Amino acid sequence: MAGLALLKAGPAAFLFASTAIATPYGRLFGRQDDYIWPSGVADQAHDSSWSEFVNKTTRWSTYEAPSFNEVFIPETVEDLSIGLQYLSSAGKSFLAKSGGHGYSPTLSVIQNAAMINMENFNYVTMNSDFSVTVGTGSLFSDFVEVVGNAGRELTVGACPCVGTMGAMLGGGLGRFQGLHGLTSDATRSARVALWNGTIVEASADTNQDLFWGIRGAGQNFGIVFEAVFETYPATNGGQQYSSDMTFSADKLEAVIDTTNRLLTPELDPTLSIAIAIGSNPETLEPFILVNVVYPGPEADGQRYAGLYSNFSDTMNEQMTSWTNLATVALPSVVIGGCPTGNKHNQYSIMTKTLSTPDFREAVDSYAAFVQEHPTANNSVIFVETFGQAGIIAYPDDFSAFPHRSQFDNAVVFSMTYPDDSIAEEVDAWALRWRDHFAQPHVSGYDRMVIYQNYAHDDEPPSALYGYDEWRQERLSTLKRKYDPNGLFNAYHAVPANLADWS
Repeated sequence: MAGLALLKAGPAAFLFASTAIATPYGRLFGRQDDYIWPSGVADQAHDSSWSEFVNKTTRWSTYEAPSFNEVFIPETVEDLSIGLQYLSSAGKSFLAKSGGHGYSPTLSVIQNAAMINMENFNYVTMNSDFSVTVGTGSLFSDFVEVVGNAGRELTVGACPCVGTMGAMLGGGLGRFQGLHGLTSDATRSARVALWNGTIVEASADTNQDLFWGIRGAGQNFGIVFEAVFETYPATNGGQQYSSDMTFSADKLEAVIDTTNRLLTPELDPTLSIAIAIGSNPETLEPFILVNVVYPGPEADGQRYAGLYSNFSDTMNEQMTSWTNLATVALPSVVIGGCPTGNKHNQYSIMTKTLSTPDFREAVDSYAAFVQEHPTANNSVIFVETFGQAGIIAYPDDFSAFPHRSQFDNAVVFSMTYPDDSIAEEVDAWALRWRDHFAQPHVSGYDRMVIYQNYAHDDEPPSALYGYDEWRQERLSTLKRKYDPNGLFNAYHAVPANLADWS
């Protein structure tokens, strides 16, 4: 699923007192349109007349997207620092791109801005102590190849084309979270470029407050351009069992009930289940895909998959390496969703359990919606169910990630369509069902719980960053300290003032 963009000005939907919206940054600092890039980095900046401009600025989703009139492609940390000094002094809006998978409509406040394309920071290096140093330009595919080939592992998302760093900044869910916790839990240190070009390090020993904040709310404080992660010995020698199964829509109740029976405190922390509900491109009839992944002996994986396969229409199972898993596990959904430049409007909610009657109601509604709007037939209802033990093993105040006891199932309404003719209808349908599943009697949680990386733009910040006042106060203090002018507000801004939380 989705990765992240890294920066900029605040979402109007939250009605925050954001200088980047209420007072344009250029006016705040006396923008001069005749500013020119410093000579040392001028050759790394290009306007829209450059032949590669579209290629370098295209992001994964074009729905409610930011727009750019220039692109800056720094080659070194020093270049990045100089570029940020220039952009902030010139009063120019900017947004950094690592993987470019951040799809939140909050990013649409960035218009006619400078993109900072971090593609030259694409490196993954194993260290002698088995930690791994990662640049923000790397994708999960790059990350997994290097780490896996070293006989190591850690939690990564299912989609190989998502940026490693962006996913970590919002927490970083994935199949290994039951063993190792989130991607952000494995972070040892990070290097951050602040709004004025200052370069700082954050770790358990240095700038501890910033280190806490970047792990769960990291898009709010600067450009995290490098991080060091702990890795772990490969489970089962790096070999994983994967099974993809298909089901007709009338088997929905059996699929959901089977999954719920596995959702117990005794759930094997290494087991992961993904469910995708889509539509046949020819008949538009709904069908169900289930993927079961187990990093252990084949017989044990088959035992879990067998709970589903005895009523499936098709089944494709295999043992594969962790480095190859993304190409064989739900490839039509995961790899098929990688191309850039399409419209993706996604709403999501975390749930304690999967309510069978509510899923039946949602799938019936989805079937009717796709029949009425055939160009939305690539839209899916997606569910990720991963182990919990590794997440709850850390204390609640370990990082800015707030949902350690409320992270059982991610339910995503992922809407894809080719043009704007049905945009309003698509948005209304997905919003309706997100809100339906957010009801306490459906979600199993007493309040709305949103995984920040999967958030839209209408949720209260407490749903993303936590309802505890101590957590909100700590995050607001960090925001005022490290982003005093609200330059990193575009991606689900942390309120600078405690009164603006809700």
